[in-house]
Amino acid sequence: MAVLEELGKRQGLAICLSNRDEESLEPILSFTAKYIAKPQYTSILIGVAHKLCDIYGGVAGQSEIIDELFEKLRRQVARECVAQRSLHSLIGQLDATLLASDFH
Repeated sequence: MAVLEELGKRQGLAICLSNRDEESLEPILSFTAKYIAKPQYTSILIGVAHKLCDIYGGVAGQSEIIDELFEKLRRQVARECVAQRSLHSLIGQLDATLLASDFH
């Protein structure tokens, strides 16, 4: 993670992720899909996922393994978005309840 973070700071992430074949792309894509929703990794892996999509989005359909990993990444991000929306809604409900209780 420290290497990915440093590459992001130095604008080297795109260079590092570019020109990979299926064999060298699979581990980083698998790691990203697996850990993107973990709070300690999210801020770094969002940038990695964005770069991976930018770089390899145009080659969809050429590798079943890579396509499956991108689909796994998509599902993880969608699941996390649903969870975040639910949490924001709950926070809004709690705020409204606490505000109403202040008036009584």
